[in-house]
Amino acid sequence: MEGKTTAEKGKDGNDVDTKYLPKLVVFDLDNTVWTPELYELYNMPRPNKDIKIFPATMAALKELANDKKWAGSKFAAASRTGQIKWAYNLLPKFQITPEKTLDDLFSFKEIYPGSKLAHFKKLKKDSGLEYHEMIFFDDDSCNTREVSSLGVFCVYNPYGLSEELWKLGITEYVKHRATGSTKGKTVGGSKYYSDD
Repeated sequence: MEGKTTAEKGKDGNDVDTKYLPKLVVFDLDNTVWTPELYELYNMPRPNKDIKIFPATMAALKELANDKKWAGSKFAAASRTGQIKWAYNLLPKFQITPEKTLDDLFSFKEIYPGSKLAHFKKLKKDSGLEYHEMIFFDDDSCNTREVSSLGVFCVYNPYGLSEELWKLGITEYVKHRATGSTKGKTVGGSKYYSDD
């Protein structure tokens, strides 16, 4: 009898060693999940009118909701927005799958101003996971630098999450964890955006 393997084909056709997938996938909201940033708006934004989810982010969120390779992971939001009520109001209004909204998908929501170190300390406490079991997508290099110092693997996406940065982040996280490292690291940047 052959032993079970943890390598599975994801919906993108890539082999992924699910043993090393992040246990907590964390997204910043402004300029990572959606655009424009909430501080740029003057009234309560209407989803898919005043504010929209980036196409690559929507594809990533659908993958997280539908692909069985993510069954052992949880998902979270970590945002420093001052428009806390607006953010919480938007989460249940964005439909990711017919059954799940953005609010349903995020098991943990840390949405308030201040250092993201506080957000991640709370995520660690609430999830029961270690920092090295987390991946974080954010458009602010100060946030990724600060959070990676905790041991979180960070992906810097300065112009919103792109398909290239989503794939890079997951692939590099898996490689990093497969080495046994528990140190934080940041990958990404502006060079990972296609020109078309």
